Amino acid sequence: MKKKDLYKQLVERYMNRTASVDELQIFFDLVEKGKLRKELVRATRGDVEALADRPAVPIISVIRRYSVAAAIIGLLSVGVFLLYRHSNRKEATIAFVNQFKNDVAPGGNHATLTLANGAKIILDSLGKGSLMNQGSAQVIKVNAGSLAYKAVGDEHTGPSYNTIATPAGGQYQVTLADGTQVWLNALSSIRFPTSFIGDARSVVLTGEAYFAVAKDKKKPFHVQVNGVDVQVLGTEFNINAYSDEPCTKTTLIQGSLQLAKANKTLLLKPGEGGQTNDASGFLLDKNVNIEQTLAWKNGYFSFDGANIRTIMRQIARWYNVEVHYQGDPGDGLFDGQIGRDLNLSEVLTGLSSSNVHFKIEGKVLTVLP
Repeated sequence: MKKKDLYKQLVERYMNRTASVDELQIFFDLVEKGKLRKELVRATRGDVEALADRPAVPIISVIRRYSVAAAIIGLLSVGVFLLYRHSNRKEATIAFVNQFKNDVAPGGNHATLTLANGAKIILDSLGKGSLMNQGSAQVIKVNAGSLAYKAVGDEHTGPSYNTIATPAGGQYQVTLADGTQVWLNALSSIRFPTSFIGDARSVVLTGEAYFAVAKDKKKPFHVQVNGVDVQVLGTEFNINAYSDEPCTKTTLIQGSLQLAKANKTLLLKPGEGGQTNDASGFLLDKNVNIEQTLAWKNGYFSFDGANIRTIMRQIARWYNVEVHYQGDPGDGLFDGQIGRDLNLSEVLTGLSSSNVHFKIEGKVLTVLP
């Protein structure tokens, strides 16, 4: 193969996230030597920073924030990641991680099921298969991180409510009796009937969840969250309603839905988001970053102009750590993506490449000046 064809192939596979580990190593070696500039410029359609004054170090300096998002996911499996900080316009750095003296493992599939009678079951310790009957539904553990409800009895026996809650460092998936799928992020919960009786389907959410609602025109689906009624027929959407976030955010992926609170409503189209807090009505966002919104569900963190405090709230929930600040962390903004399957030290190493420093002591993470 000719050299120029090899260079083109390496860049294409990098951009398409199909490069092997060996190809990635060759790719980074060539980037360090400045051999792939033309191909990268061509691949990013000229949306690049000036290259002439860039140092010859392992830096993907030709890719701006929107190109980074598509390319970097393929790097996670080999333990590298990219971050970019706006505050000092530093180049995005590919950082091979080093272990901290203290470390914290990433979260996983952890949740507690609260039954109608108040009994609590730790789902982590249960094997696959049928667990029990609740109301007119059979409860089945599908795999290590998924529960399903299957209607098996008389729906007229009356509603029976269950709750699934994830701890800090936990996530879980549940399929409701109507076929609706729900993915719960860390520190979240959903209260739901074991079977949907009547002319509506309604659940109560805290924290964050992604919904893929089963279509049923005769029974609209409602999510009650922070005083907001999210009304849908059949659609996919994400709700972020953590109490430590500045507002409740609902992002529509496909279909249609309406937000209602008091006497105010907001109709969303795919790709739009609605925000609300206790002090105001709804705010429509027509330019939602869908990739960032769904990053947690797809197994990574995505930062699109996020400050360090926003990032640390996500870190605290997933790694179950308490975050302290020593001095002012500054107002720099970050772009980039990091796998949620990495140890905390690996994530912090990437952030440290942008002049933010950390200390881990047990379950306490301190952000240093």
